Amino acid sequence: MFGLFKKKKNAFFSPMSGKSVSIKEVPDETFSSEMLGKGVAIVPNDGLVTSPVDGKVTMVFETLHAVSILADTGEEILIHIGLDTVKMNGEGFSSFVKAGDRVKAKDPLIQADLEKIKSAGFNTITMMLVCNTMDFKSVESITDKAVNKDSEILVVIPK
Repeated sequence: MFGLFKKKKNAFFSPMSGKSVSIKEVPDETFSSEMLGKGVAIVPNDGLVTSPVDGKVTMVFETLHAVSILADTGEEILIHIGLDTVKMNGEGFSSFVKAGDRVKAKDPLIQADLEKIKSAGFNTITMMLVCNTMDFKSVESITDKAVNKDSEILVVIPK
């Protein structure tokens, strides 16, 4: 009976190890203004990108710098590795998945060579966004802490 009033929430794991920071701290207005959706950013210390959720890979960008997943709970998740890394044309990135693949939380998605990204002059900060933010009551990030693939860093509350 008491459970009727408890709101369900969906928690998402960090797609990378590093430090979680507010999306508003990302030095790129497309992300910091939340134009693409609410989310969280990670300053990574390891280039392995893992799935934050159970779902289906909807797109792996040709340049391998970003991947999108439709979570089983309905969220459209975009993971974007670095800023302007599309200009690397896939160099320094390798993918473990393709569009249409089913993934479980913590499955490997992409390997990014952080040193190659830095030496090419790009920022490695990585964004995880809920692109369909408006479909949910709230999207809250857990920031300013060390994170890894076992850390919950995003909480979504359905309407």
